[in-house]
Amino acid sequence: MTMHKELQAACSALGYQEGRQYVKEPDCLESVKDLIRFLKSEDDTCDIRRQLGHAQIVQNDLIPILVHYTGDNTLWETVVRLLVNLTQPAFLCFKSHIPEEKTLRNNYLELESHLQTMEEAFINEDVFAAITGKLGDLLKLDWEHRHEEHSLLIERLLILIRNVLHIPPNPDAEQRTDDDASVHDQVLCCDQCASV
Repeated sequence: MTMHKELQAACSALGYQEGRQYVKEPDCLESVKDLIRFLKSEDDTCDIRRQLGHAQIVQNDLIPILVHYTGDNTLWETVVRLLVNLTQPAFLCFKSHIPEEKTLRNNYLELESHLQTMEEAFINEDVFAAITGKLGDLLKLDWEHRHEEHSLLIERLLILIRNVLHIPPNPDAEQRTDDDASVHDQVLCCDQCASV
C-alpha cells in the first residue's frame, strides 16, 4: 500500500525511537494535528486510517509519545484525540454496518486487522500508568477548579479505553490454548496492574 506523500511527511515528522526513549521532532504537535485533519477528510474506504494502520503509527509513535511525554499537556491531549479516532471500531467507520461490496468489505477486514494489531501495543503497563495517572489527576480536581477541557479529556480517555477493549479478538491469529490469556485479557491485566 502506497502512502500519500503528505501523510508520510506528517508521520516522519513525529519523532523516532532512540534506545528506550522516544524523541519527538520539533514539529511533532503540528504533525499530530495534520493527521487529525487528514482523518477528517478521508473517504468511505477509510484509506487514511488504513494507511496509518499499515504504517503502525499507533505502535511506533503515538503510544511512545503517550508514555514519554505526559508532561507536555498540549501534545499529550492531542495524541489522545488522535488515538480515540484511530481506535474507533471498524463498524463505526463504515457507517454502522459491515459492507457487502467486496472491495469495501476487504477494506473493513483490513481495518479490523490493523485494530487487532494496535490492541497488542496496549499490552504495556506504562501506557495504562500514563492514562490512569492523568485520569487520577483530573478526578482529584474540585468541581469548581475543573474546566470544560478537563471534562473533555476525561471523556476522551474513557472512550480510548473503551475503544481498545472493544476491539474484537482474532483467535486464529493468536493461536492460544484455552487456559492461555488472550490479547484482550492481557490488556485488561495491564489496566488493572496500572490502576493499583
